[in-house]
Amino acid sequence: MDNLTLASCSYNTPDATITMLKSFFKYHDQTPILICDNSTNDTTNALLEKNNVPFIKNKGGLHSPSVDIVIQNCKTDYMLLVDTDIIFLNSHEDIYKQFVEMELTLLGEICGDRGGKKLHNRIHPWHCFINIKNIKKHNIKFHDINRLSKKINDKIYDVGASFFEDIRKQDLKIGNVKLQDKYYRHYEGMSWRTLKYGEKDENIDINETATHNNIELYRYGQAVEKMYQNEIELYKNIQIKAI
Repeated sequence: MDNLTLASCSYNTPDATITMLKSFFKYHDQTPILICDNSTNDTTNALLEKNNVPFIKNKGGLHSPSVDIVIQNCKTDYMLLVDTDIIFLNSHEDIYKQFVEMELTLLGEICGDRGGKKLHNRIHPWHCFINIKNIKKHNIKFHDINRLSKKINDKIYDVGASFFEDIRKQDLKIGNVKLQDKYYRHYEGMSWRTLKYGEKDENIDINETATHNNIELYRYGQAVEKMYQNEIELYKNIQIKAI
């Protein structure tokens, strides 16, 4: 996929980050990669260096503002932004081609209210294509501290919502498509948020039936982490072909 960077923000998820990358390269050729590593230890750094993966060290950084870091440091015109707990199931060549040909600025699945919370619309931030050229041209930021998680008109701006809103305000094109389960699998509940906040988390979205019982969410994340061991084994011999 020419002119595209695969980007992600990691937080103490060394095995998940590497497995996500390996699953990507099962279906794709050599591609630029950019990781913003917010980890509080050097384990992820060491694995990324071992696999020759470019990364920005941002110890203790938060996820949403870290997306702006990878956007600003992206050298290609387009980006595929994913969470570290994504597993790729198919080639994204056809979707990427449509994204470019349709001159979209953002592409993914639009979602609103979720997990019992009233949310402003956004594209799922754990898997979306971004037109970096347009974002930089219009100086649009992914992170807005003044709106993030605040309630306006009885709805919360969760991660990615202000980004979605600002793109629409500029009359830039947004594509809505469901790719989950055909193009990728999302091991939601075990990524940076669960690891960072554990039982104290008040903001995890799992699905439309979630009750936001913190302890149950934490246990869910631990269970998913056990399931993830199978993915680590499945992709362990794939070579990461980062540029």
